[in-house]
Amino acid sequence: MLYVFSRFKECQNRFEKEKRSLWWKGVFFVDWIIAFFIHGASINDYFAYRFFYLRRSGRKEFITFRRHKKIQAICNPTLTDRELCRDKACFNRHFSAYLGRNWLDVSTCTFQEFCNFFLNYEVVFLKDISSFRGIGIKKLQSSDVNVEKLYQQLQTKKEANYILEEPIIENDELASFHPWSINTIRIVTVYNEKTDKVYLMNARIRMGNNKNNVDNFHFQGIGANIDIQSGVINSLGYDMFDNTYICHPLTGKQIVGFQIPCWEECKLFVEKAARMIPTVRYIGWDVVIGVNGNFSLIEANDNADHDFQQLYNKGLWKEYRKVLSKIH
Repeated sequence: MLYVFSRFKECQNRFEKEKRSLWWKGVFFVDWIIAFFIHGASINDYFAYRFFYLRRSGRKEFITFRRHKKIQAICNPTLTDRELCRDKACFNRHFSAYLGRNWLDVSTCTFQEFCNFFLNYEVVFLKDISSFRGIGIKKLQSSDVNVEKLYQQLQTKKEANYILEEPIIENDELASFHPWSINTIRIVTVYNEKTDKVYLMNARIRMGNNKNNVDNFHFQGIGANIDIQSGVINSLGYDMFDNTYICHPLTGKQIVGFQIPCWEECKLFVEKAARMIPTVRYIGWDVVIGVNGNFSLIEANDNADHDFQQLYNKGLWKEYRKVLSKIH
């Protein structure tokens, strides 16, 4: 119970800027409990979607924690199939035609192959195969690495396996938002294997911030909504601390109204990727739009965050229910 109170206070401080009396905090807590039982709203859901301002009809519009679990139960019931998304080495092998970059499995490569990879690239990314949210990713300058020592260290770590990847050259327009990281496009799909139709449910741009080398939203990154039809950013930028941005705070590049380049081609790229793993029907795809209109698939998230899709946009539960009714 102490954890619940602590989490409630944390989310209230993050999302609710107005200072409330102890009485109002108590009212909100009771209201959250009601929202939890009726709508399956987590504490984060309650504050992120401003449930304290919404009536029951408004709350019904949002994907909550419980509704998100329902989406996964219908679309992604088999855990073994979902592992293909979670193990980076397995993912890279399965989607080799979509990666757009060279990579190396450290657990199976020889020392000479390991050395050659660092000789070929000035910068190399080292990734834990089971990492998520940008955790466990290291950007290495090849000239600074003692290759023999690193190889021995990685080979003796039995509890974890690693891959090496070459850096990706991003489209100049997108890179200018935050040149210290790759800025990815997250497109969430639901696949109907009966009709072979891929539904594009939501699209977001993710930008790095504070000169971090990853753009993950949970690592101080910035997100913004993309209109599925046009590819235009149609919301403010926002971060997990509920700060909002018209322009990127470091580079000053305007976020609102930006046209994502090669948008129609990007959507087709994701649709093709979704058909490569038909038993995992709900996936959030992270894509880099590169130079010359080429694409690189970074990863597939079988449990793509529901809050990231709806913040500063609208509730998407109605849209998901329509699609789920066709595949369930």
